[in-house]
Amino acid sequence: MTTTMAPASPGIGNTIAAEWTKLKSVRSTWIVVLAATVVSVGFSALFSFLTESDYKNLPAGQRVDFDAAGVSMVGMNLGLILISVLGVLAVSGEYSTGMMRLTLAITPHRGRVLLSKAVVVGLLSFVLGVLFAAAAFFLGQLILGVNPDIPTLGLDGHGVIRSLLGWGAEMAAFALLALSFGVMMRSAAGAIATAIAFIFAPAILGALLPTWVQRDILAYFPASAAEQLSTAKLDTGAVTYLGPLTGGGVLLTWVAVALVVAFSLMGKRDSG
Repeated sequence: MTTTMAPASPGIGNTIAAEWTKLKSVRSTWIVVLAATVVSVGFSALFSFLTESDYKNLPAGQRVDFDAAGVSMVGMNLGLILISVLGVLAVSGEYSTGMMRLTLAITPHRGRVLLSKAVVVGLLSFVLGVLFAAAAFFLGQLILGVNPDIPTLGLDGHGVIRSLLGWGAEMAAFALLALSFGVMMRSAAGAIATAIAFIFAPAILGALLPTWVQRDILAYFPASAAEQLSTAKLDTGAVTYLGPLTGGGVLLTWVAVALVVAFSLMGKRDSG
């Protein structure tokens, strides 16, 4: 009597390679990356140019506390939205086309599939975030430097390296949150809307809420926590100040919880 052995499911390395192949072979991935590059670097350069032209009209207090790094990377906030969209698209497309059934048939270990997607999306988003931030920073400093009255910065400037790496971490974190929302909702529109709300809602609502709400609640939302990493010139007197270490820990916790919830729902639902 002969027995037929079931084919072994792919290992984690093969699954990661497969997820990378899927992500890079989709046209929308590169459209989103190109758009994120344009808004992150292009809008930052435009804002730096406008600031350089109007610097003499800034109030004296703003000139004293001028944040050259922040000005040169202001467009990164728009790029953050698009990288979050990338995180959603990395999973929502498979649900909408039914390809998730094939993915899980080849790799039945749903945790391995989710982990592989997270590794691919997280690493790509981190690298893009650092590259965008570096390009925006250096171009912005060149533009601001046209005006000799503006204090510009180099890589050795206070908080600059942390800010560049922090933008990579922030983009990776929001891409992973968006990826988790995509798994939870299995809807691109709903997941994108939720991700954008997580980015902007605390900042929009914060000024309208009591100080204790900002300090004890909004400060621990993902966007506020992420600012502790990506902002070069932190205001230690700000209501939402946590510090880079605490902010990084809070952001990591949000990502971990979102991925655990996504894994839990992925395991309970069918693959359709």
